Amino acid sequence: MSFLEYVNVESKVIDQYKQAFTNTRELRPECVLYSSGWHNFDGVMLMQPDPSYNSDYFVYLIATTERSVRELLLAFPRQKVGMFHIFEKWIENRIQDMFVGESIQTESINYFRGVKRGSDTDAEQRTITKRKDEIAAHIRQIASIKGKIEHSEFVVENEMLVKRAVTDGHPIDAILYTANFLSNSESRTFLDEAVQENISCYLVNDGLMGSVTTTRPVPTIITTIHLNYPNFLTESGELNFHYNKTCNVLITENVSNPDNLGMIFRTADALGISGVLICGDGASPFHKNTIRASRGAVGRLPMFYTSDTNMAIDQLKRSGWDVIGATASGDIDIHNVNLSNNTAIIVGNENSGLSVETRERCSQLIRIPMASGQSSLNVGVASGILLYEIVRNTIKYE
Repeated sequence: MSFLEYVNVESKVIDQYKQAFTNTRELRPECVLYSSGWHNFDGVMLMQPDPSYNSDYFVYLIATTERSVRELLLAFPRQKVGMFHIFEKWIENRIQDMFVGESIQTESINYFRGVKRGSDTDAEQRTITKRKDEIAAHIRQIASIKGKIEHSEFVVENEMLVKRAVTDGHPIDAILYTANFLSNSESRTFLDEAVQENISCYLVNDGLMGSVTTTRPVPTIITTIHLNYPNFLTESGELNFHYNKTCNVLITENVSNPDNLGMIFRTADALGISGVLICGDGASPFHKNTIRASRGAVGRLPMFYTSDTNMAIDQLKRSGWDVIGATASGDIDIHNVNLSNNTAIIVGNENSGLSVETRERCSQLIRIPMASGQSSLNVGVASGILLYEIVRNTIKYE
């Protein structure tokens, strides 16, 4: 309740949260409550049964950061229809990124009624034998980077990552699997549970699976996930990124190796970084190696792009952020940096580092101290060291 009061939610909404608890401060069995945040309380989502609006739940989602909104929306069950009370336009935009439905305007309140993408039709469970089948054809379309961006979907391969995508609550369009995946009862149970969550599952032979992916050996299971990839800046040049005073951002400039990029995402996700901004002409965040190396971070971690790195940096600085560039020729050791404000740290290309324009715009240039013998580190390793130091200085561990 103190969080709701802190973010200045109207008293009627606070009363709804209070009514969800009994006099003994236990959550009523018909209600569901989720919270987000690691060392800080960044968001809450209350779901109450709602038969009156042709939906399963009436939803109050209060959040202060991009990451907290995404975490709460991922927690919403796929097969349920939510009637979301809209408090801020940017939160409605993020809901529409992950949900399909309709906006509803009343005299005093805006709502969005919808279901998680991929769950708006009844799940199918059938065998696909023809390459021209619409499901197989669609997955081939999003096999390319261009197709992924155009359709706002990406492909996840590997049994562990597919299972994690289901568990994490991603908006999944379809699962394709081969007979080799059905080698044990656990796999069959997983597919049954996926269908129960309204995820369509299709059995294909190795040849057809090989036609929708370039990975060899051919994977036994893949899935497609809806994900919007928004611009970091609005058309007017303002930040299209929402944050509170504890947020930090990682910026990658021209990181060319997709394995490195994925490793960076994985570390950023593990540290609760608020979001990642991908700049320049480097590897795509949707490259299959990036997705594999991220170990589930792609889809969980808010990701943004910009076509103008300089404008993004300038706008962050105007908004009160410290923008710190990491370079072997930095002026200050990372251990000696003052990290009192929101911090955006930039890492650059594996060979050439940060561009001259970016270095000139940074608030500070920092380095990682090293013993003699090495002058630089792999960008993925360096990012881990830098991010851990930033989080260590901005978060009080208990």
